[in-house]
Amino acid sequence: MIPDLVALSEPTIGKHSNRFIAPDVFYLRIVGEMNDEEGRLVNKEHFEVGKTVDGLFFLCDIDQLESVSPSTRKEAVEIQKKLNIAGAVVLKAPLKARIFAKLILTATNMFRADKMPVMFVDTVDEAWAWIEKRRVEYHSERKKG
Repeated sequence: MIPDLVALSEPTIGKHSNRFIAPDVFYLRIVGEMNDEEGRLVNKEHFEVGKTVDGLFFLCDIDQLESVSPSTRKEAVEIQKKLNIAGAVVLKAPLKARIFAKLILTATNMFRADKMPVMFVDTVDEAWAWIEKRRVEYHSERKKG
């Protein structure tokens, strides 16, 4: 079953939405600017929940992103280095948002032995299909060791 992202889009931190969808997906919607305090709260939740998940996914809805503070970006990279991330999918991202996502995810991958795959998609169905496919690949790779 595909979760209703409209319902999940209700703000949880400022104008932004950050929700964990069991068993392994964080849905993050950034609207406008994300300041330092909002970023700290998002990053803290990603770490606290994410450290318990083997094969974490990020589903990022950033079509209304304007900016994220530099300290938030730096902290996100540091946290992501400590998590077992299976991949990230970026939904409906215009060029500016794609560039932002690529910068963060490229920085994260610079410090990881196992590179985090990233997919840009236009629809929710494409996002969930990619997550389902990648979930199987990730756990198969982990079993092989």
